[in-house]
Amino acid sequence: MKLRLALLLLLTCAGGWLRFQSLDFGLPELYRPDEEYLVSRAIGFEEDLNPHFAVYPALQMYVQAAALHTRSWWNNDPRPLSQKIAADGIHVAHRSGRQVAAGFGTLTIPAIYWAAVSTYGPVAALVSAGSLAATTIHVRESKYATTDAAATFWLTLAIGAMLRILSDGRIRYSLLAGGLTGLAIATKYPSGALLAGLAVAHVGARWREGRSLWRTFRDIRPWLTLYAAGLVTFLGTPYTFIDWQQTLQGFEYQSSFIANGVGNPFSGWGWQWFLTRVVPDSFGPELATVLGVAIVWILFRPRLGTWSLLAFLLTALLGMTQSRYTFYRYIMVPLPVFLLFLGILISDLRIRLDRLLPRPWPAAATTLLVIVLLAPCLIRDYKLNRLLARRDSRSLAIAWIEENISPREMIAATDHGTPYGKPQMRGRPRFVELAAPEKLRRSGIRWILSDSDILPFYSKGPTQTQAAWLEAEAVLRFEVDPRKPNTPRPLFDQADAFYVPLRHGSSIKRPGPRIRIWELPPK
Repeated sequence: MKLRLALLLLLTCAGGWLRFQSLDFGLPELYRPDEEYLVSRAIGFEEDLNPHFAVYPALQMYVQAAALHTRSWWNNDPRPLSQKIAADGIHVAHRSGRQVAAGFGTLTIPAIYWAAVSTYGPVAALVSAGSLAATTIHVRESKYATTDAAATFWLTLAIGAMLRILSDGRIRYSLLAGGLTGLAIATKYPSGALLAGLAVAHVGARWREGRSLWRTFRDIRPWLTLYAAGLVTFLGTPYTFIDWQQTLQGFEYQSSFIANGVGNPFSGWGWQWFLTRVVPDSFGPELATVLGVAIVWILFRPRLGTWSLLAFLLTALLGMTQSRYTFYRYIMVPLPVFLLFLGILISDLRIRLDRLLPRPWPAAATTLLVIVLLAPCLIRDYKLNRLLARRDSRSLAIAWIEENISPREMIAATDHGTPYGKPQMRGRPRFVELAAPEKLRRSGIRWILSDSDILPFYSKGPTQTQAAWLEAEAVLRFEVDPRKPNTPRPLFDQADAFYVPLRHGSSIKRPGPRIRIWELPPK
C-alpha cells in the first residue's frame, strides 16, 4: 500500500511538473484562442455574476474569478480586481487562469487512480494514472485557461463514483456521481454524455441485485442521480437557466457552426477523421495503437463497468464525430475511459504473466512495457514545453515593427480580417487591407505584412498575384520562418488557430507563422 501511494505521488509530481512548465508562453501577448472568453468574464464578475455569455457554461469562469480574488487577498492588494488588472495587464489574469487549469490537470492523475482502484485493482489504477500523467493531449490542454482540464477532472471523479454504483450500490454513490457530473456539465456542456453511462450503470446495478428492468425505473437511486446532476449544474452555471434568452442566442450562434462548420477546407470531421487524424495526433501512433487493442480486449472480455464506460464513450464520440465544428481537444471528454481501458489491458497482462513467470519478472516486464509505451509521449511533452518556452514569431515581428515603423503609419496585411496569425499591435492603427501597389502609394502606405504557412486557413499569405508584385516592386525588410528545412511537416489541429504543433515539434524553431514585412518604395 505504501509503495503504491509513493508511486502515485511520484506520478502526480512528475505530471504536475510537465503541466506547470512554460505556462508563460506568449505573454504578455495572448496567442491561445478561447482563453479570452473565460478570463475576461472572470474579471467582470465584480459588478454582475451573469457572464452574459452562454457558449461556455460559467463554472470555470467563477473558479478563475475566485483564483484572481484569492491572489489579490494573498498579496494584500485592496484594489478592485478590474483596477489591478488594468494596471498590471490582462496577461496576469491569463497566467492565473493557466495555473488553475494546470492544477486541475495535475489533480486528475490521483483522480483516475481513485476511479480505477476499487473496481480494477492497483495495477490498472497505476497504469491509468501514469498514462494520464504522460499523455501529450492532456499535458497540452492543461496549460490553457479554458474548460477542458477542469471538465476532465470532474468527469474522472464522476466515473469513479459511477463504477462504485455498480460495485457498492449505496445511495451515496448515486448522489455523488450525479453531483460530480453536474460539476462537469457546468464546466463543459459535452460532459453530459456521462449521463448515458450513469443510466446504464443503474440498470446494471439493479440487474446484479436480481431485479427486473421495471424495478429499475421504480428505484429512487437513478432519479436521485439525475436530480443531483441537474441541481449542481444549475448551481454551477445558474445564468444558463436564469438568462434563458442569452442561452438561446448562444446555442443558435453555435448551431450553424455545428451543422455547417466554418468553411475551413483543411479541418475535418467524422469517424475517419477521428480515427486517422485525431487519435494518432493526440496520443502518438504507438499509444493510439495500444488503445485500440485495449478497446477490442474490453469488448471481448467485459467486466464490471464495461457497458457503462462504453455507453459514455460512444455517446461522447458520436457528439464529437457528427458535428462539423470540432477540435482535437474535444477528445479530453472521453479521455479517462481510453486510459482506464489501457490500465485494464495491462493489468490483465500482468495477471497472465504472474501465472507464467516467477517473481519479480511479471512486475518488471509490465513496468518496462509501460515505460516503452509512454516514452514517445514524454518526448513529445518535452518538445512541447521547450517550444512553448521560445519566443513566438509574432512577438519578434512586434519588436521589429516598434523599432522600425512609426506608430502613426498604417500597415497593409494579407487577409487582414483574420487576426490570429498577425502581431498584436496594441496602441497602433489596425492592419488595413492589402491592395494594389498604386493604391497603397496613393494612400501613403509603404509597409506590407504577411503571415503564411503552417495553418493555411488562418494564415493564408499573399495570393499569387500579390506575391508577384511584391517580388517585383517591394523590398523584404524582415522575415522570421519557424519551419526548419528538410524536416517532417509539423502536424496541427487545422481547425484551431494555435500555432504549436501536436506532433513533430522538433520541425519548427518557435511557435507562430512565417511572417514577412516588405517596404514599398515610392515611384
